[in-house]
Formats: sequence, structure tokens, C-alpha cells
Amino acid sequence: MQQTADPANSNQSSLFYAVFFYVAPAMFIGTLDQTIVASALPTISTKLGGFGNIAWVVTAYMLAATVAAPLYGKLGDALGRRRALLWAVAVFTAGSILCALSPDLNVLIVARAAQGLGGGGLMTLSLALIGEAVSPRERGRFQGWFGAVFALASSIGPVAGGTLTELWGWRSIFWINVPLGAIATYGTLRLQSRSGLVRFKFDPYGTLTFVIATVSLLLTFDAGPKVGWTSFNTLSLLVVALVSYAALWKIERVAKDPLINLDLLADPVLWRSAVCVLLYAVMFFAAIVGLPLLLQLVLSMSPSGSGLMLIPLTLAQVVVSTITGYRISATGRPRAPMTLGLFVATLGFLLMALFLGEGAFAICLASALFGLGLGTTMPAAQTLAQWTAGSQQLGAAVAMVTFARSVGGTLGAALAGALLTAALRSNNPALVSSIENALVTSGTHITLTPIQSSQIAHAFRFVFGSLALIAFVASCIARTLPNVDLAASPARIGTIPGSSS
Repeated sequence: MQQTADPANSNQSSLFYAVFFYVAPAMFIGTLDQTIVASALPTISTKLGGFGNIAWVVTAYMLAATVAAPLYGKLGDALGRRRALLWAVAVFTAGSILCALSPDLNVLIVARAAQGLGGGGLMTLSLALIGEAVSPRERGRFQGWFGAVFALASSIGPVAGGTLTELWGWRSIFWINVPLGAIATYGTLRLQSRSGLVRFKFDPYGTLTFVIATVSLLLTFDAGPKVGWTSFNTLSLLVVALVSYAALWKIERVAKDPLINLDLLADPVLWRSAVCVLLYAVMFFAAIVGLPLLLQLVLSMSPSGSGLMLIPLTLAQVVVSTITGYRISATGRPRAPMTLGLFVATLGFLLMALFLGEGAFAICLASALFGLGLGTTMPAAQTLAQWTAGSQQLGAAVAMVTFARSVGGTLGAALAGALLTAALRSNNPALVSSIENALVTSGTHITLTPIQSSQIAHAFRFVFGSLALIAFVASCIARTLPNVDLAASPARIGTIPGSSS
């Protein structure tokens, strides 16, 4: 018997495509700028000086973007997500121009912070606009597309940054955002979006406390690998972060219109999804940082060649993100794909730790395997978060997940360096200084003895073994998620229908 097309599904697809291709440029540039600058840092240091503070070119953007994400989520819910996204694109593009025109490193760092204030809203609002356009069950089919954009932009960032810097200089990595920003603005203007659903009221005390807490936490991750995790500076920052978050909890409990909705945050679906995303970002960014170093130090590859070797990881995530989204829409059950995927990632990291000395082919296979596993996380977590929040708090829920990913990314980059350094220092402290001095010179070739290569390979086994443990923990947390049915509706925050195993 001939089957007829489902008009509801066809309409959902039309709505999705009408939004996705307009918000995709905004998502892409927001994610790309988290990693594109990394390859240009040695050149920027050479041209502008101030090598000791060069890492702030990356840190300033991440700090501002992480802090801004919840603010944009609330603004989008109150003022309309299309209007808020236009502001985010405008701020991001203006910040990019300031970066390209920066006469010295201090100005560049400030400009990067301004750029991050816009970048923090690009992914959050884009995801919320999709959630606004399609039904909760159908969102899973489309969230995979966003996971693919995130993985692609994150992975090609270092390659694109190096290529642009070599061809047209380091300023070109910021000038390129002007035409991209114009495309994103055009797409946003073409969107149809609802007006704000809730009244906006600024929460000054909660916002200030949140900024202090988050900046202190991210600075802790930044300072730990540089001055030591037990140093006075690092521990002081950590104490400030913890005290500020405790104060934030008390402030938001009594605030009339809080920045952070504690009832929403306390929901078991949302907070466990956010934790899984945080651990996912730790693993993904640690791999993005660790793999090129592994290939350069152990296999003597060039920086550009090691960047291209990230392609198996990227492609695996792109494919599985898309497949996972369609699977979630077909079944209405997001928990199983994420749990299984994170377990597959555990196996992939274990294989990397065991066989990284077997050459580039073995490394590619292992990275593709944990890429396949990680690709399930974002579609499932975003779908669960949006389902939990409902339409009125959609932006806030997306912002919480985005915040978790940003914090996890910062922690992952720091963790990769910290684990590698700790493992190397336990065997050959002098080797750490030799590698650091060589990497300062723009990634030039390092000549190592067979013993040194063996020690570095052993250190990387410790790094990827640790990531395997993190993946296993994330899989266990995902397994504790309520087995929700996306076709149902939450009766209230904290009460999840269909939560049986």
C-alpha cells in the first residue's frame, strides 16, 4: 500500500529549514572564534609583543562569552530572540573590527572581551530560535545539525587560523568576521520570531555575583597549569569562586526576577544534562588541544599536518550528531543514545591510550571512535533541556547548557596541559622546559631522543586514560537521567513524566 507523507512532519521540516539556514552563520562564527585564534598566537606575540600575556587573547573571549550566555538567554525570553540575536551579532562584529585594528596587545585583549560579549549570545539564541520553531519531539531530529556545526567550527578553527595568518597576516582572522557577520545579520533579519514571553527586570546583585563567580572560576582553570594548582593565587581564585556561587544561590532564592532560575536549575533532567555537556566539553577540548601536540611531539608532524589529522574526529562527530538527532525524533527517548555514545567514547579514549604508539593510522581510528561517541551528547542534552523548560524559559535552559559547555571547554584545555605536564615531570622534569621553549618558537620541529619520545608517549597515555575515566563517569550520569518521552509534557519543574527505567 502506498504511504503518504505526514503533513505534520513536513511542516516541521519546513519550519526548521526556514530557521536553520538563517541562524547557522551566527552559530558558526561564534563557535569558530573560540579556537581560530590559537594558531595565530605566536605571530601576534611577535608583532605586538607581550608574550607573557598572550594567552589572554583566548581567555578574554572565553570569559566574556561564558558570562554573557545566561544574560542573552534571559534577554531573548523577555525581549524576543530575534532582536537579541541581532544585538549579539552587532556586538560580535564590532568587537572583531576592534580586534583587527588593535595597535597593541592590551587593546587586543579588551577588544576580544568585547567580541566575546557578542559571541556569548550567538549559539544560545540560535538554539533557542530553533526550539521556538519546532515541537519538542522533532527538535531531536534537528539538534544533530547544530552538533555538527559546533564540531566542524571547533575543529577547523586552528587550521583556518593558521592558514589565514600565513596568507594575509593575523589581522585577517578578525576581518573575516565582518562579511560573516553581515551574512549572519541578513539571515537574522529574515527570521520570524515571537515577541518576548516574559517581562524583563534586571537582577543587578545576581548578575554581579554571577560575573564575579564565573570569572574567578575560569581564571582558576587558567592559572592552575601556569602557576600550580596548589599555589596561593590559584587557591584564592577558587575560594572566591566557591564563595561567590554560594552567595549567588542565596541571592537568587529571594530575587523577584532572578538571572538564574533555581527551580529550573534544580530539575533533574536539566542539571544532569548540563553536567554531561560540561564533561563532554572537557573531553572534546582536551582532545582538540592534546591530539596536535601528540602528533607533533611523538610523530614529528608539522603544525598544519597535525591540525588536518583532527578531521576523523570532526567527521565522526558530524555524522553521529545528525544520526542521533533523527534517532531521538523517531523514538522520543534521548537518554539511551547519549548513554551508549559516552560509553563508546570511553572505549575510544582507552584505545587511544593503548595504541597511540602504533602510528598515525591507529591514532586516527581511535580519535574517530571517541568522536563517534561524543557526537551523541549535544543533540540529546539540548533536546532534553529544551523539553524540560517549555516555551517561556527556553532561552534560559539553552543558556545553562551553553554555559556548561563553555566552562567545560575552558577546563578541558587547561586539563590537557596540566595532565601532560604532571606526567612528564614525574619522569623527566627537564623535558618539560625543553618542550615549552620549542613551542614558543611557533611550533618548530623538536628533535627528541628515543627515550624522550617514549616518555612523552607514556605521558599522553596518562592523559587519554584520564579522559576515558571522565567519559565513563559521564556515561554513568547519563544513565541516571529520567527516561523521558519527548511527546509528553512536564507537569511542572521537578516532576518528570515517563521517568521509569
